[in-house]
Amino acid sequence: MGKGPDMTSQIAMIVSVVAAFVLVVGALIAARRITEQAKADAARAASDLLAEARSTAEAKAQDVLAAAQEKALAVEEEADRRERDLDAREAQVETLARQRETELAGLDRQRKDVERRTQAVTAVEERARQAQASAEADRLEARAQLERIAGLTVGEAKAELLASIEAETRGEAAKLARKIEEEARESADRTARRLVVDATQRVSMKEAVESTISFIALPSDEMKGRIIGREGRNIRALEMATGIDVVIDDTPGAILLSSFDPVRREIARVAIQRLLEDGRIHPARIEEVVAKVREEFETLTEEAGAQAAFALGVFDLHPKLARLVGRLKFRFYHGHNLLQHVGEVVHLSAHIAAETGARAEVVRRAALLHEIGRVEDGSSGHPLLVAAELAAKFGERDEVVKALRRIEALAAGFPGVTQAFALKAGKELRVLVDTKAVSDDHAYLLSKQIARAIERELEYPGTIRVSVVRETRSVQYAV
Repeated sequence: MGKGPDMTSQIAMIVSVVAAFVLVVGALIAARRITEQAKADAARAASDLLAEARSTAEAKAQDVLAAAQEKALAVEEEADRRERDLDAREAQVETLARQRETELAGLDRQRKDVERRTQAVTAVEERARQAQASAEADRLEARAQLERIAGLTVGEAKAELLASIEAETRGEAAKLARKIEEEARESADRTARRLVVDATQRVSMKEAVESTISFIALPSDEMKGRIIGREGRNIRALEMATGIDVVIDDTPGAILLSSFDPVRREIARVAIQRLLEDGRIHPARIEEVVAKVREEFETLTEEAGAQAAFALGVFDLHPKLARLVGRLKFRFYHGHNLLQHVGEVVHLSAHIAAETGARAEVVRRAALLHEIGRVEDGSSGHPLLVAAELAAKFGERDEVVKALRRIEALAAGFPGVTQAFALKAGKELRVLVDTKAVSDDHAYLLSKQIARAIERELEYPGTIRVSVVRETRSVQYAV
């Protein structure tokens, strides 16, 4: 009975050992399974990575292959295009070659024709030399007979013959020259009238009368009350600042500005339009806006001149000349607005230039600038001559200046001329000569020479009448 506990403890120990062994074996089996599972997972992951790498490689290979095919196609298309270009150039070269062959054939025909004509001319010259030699022999024989019959030497006979021929020729030449001149003048007058009529029919002329009133449209009749202001203070401030009369009557949606000075009217018009756009209308604001417009008026004038020149086909105009052209808008002459007049002259001149073959650009610029002498401050002399000086001063080309330039200096350069005056805006040149240095016959020739010199050296529209005046004055003094 004493061995029972020991046996039990031994059995328990054995059971514990067996259980531990079983646990170790189970752990080893589990570890092995885990290892095998990990190996399987790693194998699957490697397989997946390999498949993905193969797929990526195949996709890249496809992309590289597509890019290579596209590049090959582009190279092929470029080669085709170059081949077509070469074909076109070869065709063009062949066409040019055929043209050159045709031209060479024509030149060869012309050369042969010239050679034939040269031979014919040589033959004619030879016959002419022979005829001249025969005529010279006959002349010498006739002169010898005349000397024997007349009893005069060759020099005496020649002098007498020349004197009679000269007297007769002068009279006939003067008559013929006057006849030709009259016929030419009649023909020129007819042509000039036809050109003016044709040009006038192509231009729309507008009636223009001198005006002292400017019209301003209002957005509504309510603005009249704002322009008048409380107890009339706004309208009084406006009239005092601009020097014009503001007329507000029953005319719907409008007011009138009255003044004999077009510049003041324009300043007032621009100032009122700015006040209407701004909406603030009170005496202080009115004085501020009027002062600012007056300061900017030269700039506004220059812009108006540049716009008018651009509309008339004249470009690259000097700012000073553009300002003078803009001033024409505010100047009237015999009831006609000068800027409108200049526009009509430009159109007429351009049409006449087209008919006569003149340079339209030069004619347009000269016609645009021909009245600026009337609006230049402090200018003296004929407006056309002042315009020429201004055009030369501000860089206009010599061709334009010559169309306006002074012609007195040209006439004064002839010997015997004492004074020369350009009249009727350069359409007539009156030349006074020294009676001792210039005879009546020489006066006629001098007028021709001056007219030809003007034709050679100047460019001008229409005609210029040259009148040479030779007069004898007898002066006595009573003492």
